Amino acid sequence: MIRTLYQSIAKPIFFRFDPEWIHETILHTLPLIGPLKPVMQNQFSFNDGRLKQTIWGLDFNTPIGLAGGFDKNARCVNLWDAFGFSFFEIGTVTPKPQPGNPKPRLFRYPHREALINRMGFNNDGSEVIAERLQHLAALPHRALMGVSLGKQFDTPVDDLDQVVDDYCTSLKRLHDYGDFFVVNVSSPNTKNLRELQQKESLQAILNALKMELQTKDKAKPLCVKFAPDLSEEQINEAVSAALECGIDGFIATNTTNQTGETESGGLSGKPLRERATEVVKLIAHITEGNVPIIGCGGILDAPDAIEKLEAGAWALQIYTGFVYRGPGVVYDLNCGILNEMDKRGFTHLSDFRKG
Repeated sequence: MIRTLYQSIAKPIFFRFDPEWIHETILHTLPLIGPLKPVMQNQFSFNDGRLKQTIWGLDFNTPIGLAGGFDKNARCVNLWDAFGFSFFEIGTVTPKPQPGNPKPRLFRYPHREALINRMGFNNDGSEVIAERLQHLAALPHRALMGVSLGKQFDTPVDDLDQVVDDYCTSLKRLHDYGDFFVVNVSSPNTKNLRELQQKESLQAILNALKMELQTKDKAKPLCVKFAPDLSEEQINEAVSAALECGIDGFIATNTTNQTGETESGGLSGKPLRERATEVVKLIAHITEGNVPIIGCGGILDAPDAIEKLEAGAWALQIYTGFVYRGPGVVYDLNCGILNEMDKRGFTHLSDFRKG
């Protein structure tokens, strides 16, 4: 019923407003639904042992998560499980607050089921977000939380010491709250950020973060998120560099700067599906399927999800699919994956990766 109401009533209303304004309005309003959380969980949550898996020692109830960038400032961390998400990412977070790029900076393309954003790591800063998480930590939730880390917009990429300090500062502040951490060196919306995917820069960041994690009482996994616009040679080099640093996982992919539209920024949604899957497959080949990959990009329905799993993804993230398909999309994706497992006689998600 809620899914039908979203498509027939809520979505047409939401799409009449500026995308960023309605997004922020919804995020500020969502905490008010707290008393309705059990009702929502009954509608959207999914509990089937065949979808459960343990990655990095963490229990993922289903393979579907919410991608970074949706809840940048950790306002709804106790609510994402109500929509059926098994995990989610906050951020991307920087050490100091920053406003991001000038508005407007978020655009819908309904005929393509796509979005373009050039947000620019707008966020409250890791100190404020850590304080917020401290207050929200006591609220019950069953979804795992990843933290996406980024550099300050005005930190030059060739000042590696300061770049490394940016990433490490946020990690130190948020270590106790995140279940896993993601190094964002692939957003197209922070000037020259993607240069940090080159071997020397990438390894400097990853080695420093790994060393910082080793000083903590509890080891937590570290992932890196790559751009879909890298060539095969560049992906090979970046993945190999990350493996040398002992990276725990990969997220493939971020948005693409090949938008095909007049607006610049990062394109997400259906047009990204094919290339994101190609990158998942390439990383899986390089790692021989031994390092967890979270597939992200163009997942709007079950065939999209299954395609990523077959390519080598261990888990999946959505963003644009949540915007276009609404709150029932997580349930629908899980149902579709299970139906396909039944058809093929699969008993575990890893069976997709095995072919």
